[in-house]
Amino acid sequence: MHSDAQDSHPGIDRSDTRPLHVQVRDLLHAEITSGSARPGSALPTEEELQQRFGVSRSVVRQALGALVELGLVQRSRGRGSIIAAAPVLRRRVQRAGGLNEEALSHGQQLVTRVLSVERSPAPESARAALGSGRTTRIERLRYLGDLPVAYMTTWVSSDTFPHFTAQLLDGNSLLELMRAHGYVPVGGPRQVQAVAADDLVAGHLHVATGDPLLLLEGVTRDESGRGLEWFRVWHRQNTVFDVDASVTGGPGASATDLHTARSLVAELQGTLSELSRELGTDPDRTAGNPA
Repeated sequence: MHSDAQDSHPGIDRSDTRPLHVQVRDLLHAEITSGSARPGSALPTEEELQQRFGVSRSVVRQALGALVELGLVQRSRGRGSIIAAAPVLRRRVQRAGGLNEEALSHGQQLVTRVLSVERSPAPESARAALGSGRTTRIERLRYLGDLPVAYMTTWVSSDTFPHFTAQLLDGNSLLELMRAHGYVPVGGPRQVQAVAADDLVAGHLHVATGDPLLLLEGVTRDESGRGLEWFRVWHRQNTVFDVDASVTGGPGASATDLHTARSLVAELQGTLSELSRELGTDPDRTAGNPA
């Protein structure tokens, strides 16, 4: 039987109906996904975790085993429990949609959770892009395994798509639904910038407020130029944006195009690194150079 002193260990609630190993797992899970511990760093030993939470070794081992199954922890002889590197989400800046297919090509599977679908006034830039003041806001969260990697807000015209609901969007591609309604998405302008996480986004992505994120913002149009969606997607630092730099035109034009592409990539990475330094975060945790 545990003593009253053990009952007072932070985070453990013995009146909770959840088993102790689930509580320990969830507490360690929150610490790991918050980014407060670097990938490759060692977790406390089993004995230290026993003392910290006031539980038995079997409880600690069950909790660590569950984290191993989630891919958040690796265990090896001589090294103990090591925090695994976060899975990297790769996406192409110039590609509209198809993120699920990109993830599958890298042996990953994205899961999308629809948080809300509601009629809501859109930002001015969104209303201009959609050509409508009657808009629906779609809020979604995307996961790689158990890790939230992208928080998305999308506005569509309520006149063009009056029947979009959370139930309809659950498990379905937004762009495929647009095609089913007779509109063919062909793409549109996008921009990527480094931003600091506000309280709302930080809560969804399990990062600290102020942590650097990569924000992708843009509009998707159809073949006639009609605005179908205006969106913002906040990505965790474990996102790599791939850019294909092609050489076209004569010698002068090709050199200019290649220089411009390289400059854009360098500017994005420099901005993210600078933001990381200002916020006191480790630059090694930020996204790598886009390939």
